[in-house]
Amino acid sequence: MEENFNLYRPEPTLDEWKKLYEATIEFKKLKPWRWMRDNDLFAVKNPETGEYAYCCVMGNMDEYYGITAYLGAEGLSGAFKLINDEISPDDPDSMFMLNCLMLSLEDRQFLTEEDRNVIKQLGLRFRGKNEWPLFRSHKPGYFPWYISSDECRFFTVIINQCIYVAMKCKEEGSDFLRYSRGVDDPRAIAFFTRVPERKNGGVKWNDEYITPPEYTPRYSSFEIKDELKVRRLKKIGKQKGSAWEIDTFYSPGPVQERPGLRPYYPKVCLVFEQGRGRILGFNIIKSIDTEGIKFIDMINEIIEKYKQFPFKIMVQRDETYFLLQSYCKQLGINLEKVDRLLNLDEARYQMHNFFEYVSDTGSDFDD
Repeated sequence: MEENFNLYRPEPTLDEWKKLYEATIEFKKLKPWRWMRDNDLFAVKNPETGEYAYCCVMGNMDEYYGITAYLGAEGLSGAFKLINDEISPDDPDSMFMLNCLMLSLEDRQFLTEEDRNVIKQLGLRFRGKNEWPLFRSHKPGYFPWYISSDECRFFTVIINQCIYVAMKCKEEGSDFLRYSRGVDDPRAIAFFTRVPERKNGGVKWNDEYITPPEYTPRYSSFEIKDELKVRRLKKIGKQKGSAWEIDTFYSPGPVQERPGLRPYYPKVCLVFEQGRGRILGFNIIKSIDTEGIKFIDMINEIIEKYKQFPFKIMVQRDETYFLLQSYCKQLGINLEKVDRLLNLDEARYQMHNFFEYVSDTGSDFDD
């Protein structure tokens, strides 16, 4: 999880908001969801940073209307997992994997007072169902939040370029949006991309086909630094118990450290013993990158408490596998990656359902 990325991100100025809403109003009038599908992806290059957004128009199924702009290779990877049904929208993980900017056209009741204040300051009026623009930034591990100044400027660019692409789709169809010819890897997809060019003090927009880079996740791994502790644990390891299931995942309950600061979802670690069918350990931290050693410490405490090693440790996520890889190698514990941990999946769903039942997690932060 990117640390404190939201601490020093200024809010949009009124002029930046004005340009964003002007573009959005033109997009609403166009109603491109009438002829564009949710999986008609195209790209827009940020003229300020060079970052690519992979965009789609929502609304073809008459459920949600707006634009989703997936940011960079990470954002596109998450989009493909949803589009290709690699992860179900009902899976609790789906809400934590998005890296995107999102415009959705909502009913008035879904806007917060802060959203409505911006509209009021701009002197705008919206009436009716699915008529009120709502802008949110989605980052993996963080609660959906208000957009910043730089996000506002890029989103304005995205919406304006979306209008251009939508009109081109209306005239030509959407087949031009992607193709797999003329790139180094014939299996790769090249996306129709709007690319800015600085010219005569302004920006000229060109049409290009660009193949996105492959996304490679970065994972953290930890081991015990105290050699005496390692020797002591290895002596205990002569005794073997049942297999363990260990999983790490985002807590469904967000945490806000202080008012106005973007809430984040902590990371949970559960340890389940198969033989007796019980949870051996539970811990929750802010981020595996910075505090993952606390999960290792918890596992050490379990081993010392029960005076035995697990027969093996089974995990289902790459994140958990890499977290434990060096540690298990250090102690000689067999680490196995499986498709699914049935017992801990059930516990994770129960936790998610509990938080959904007790409260709407967004209401405390948006109001």
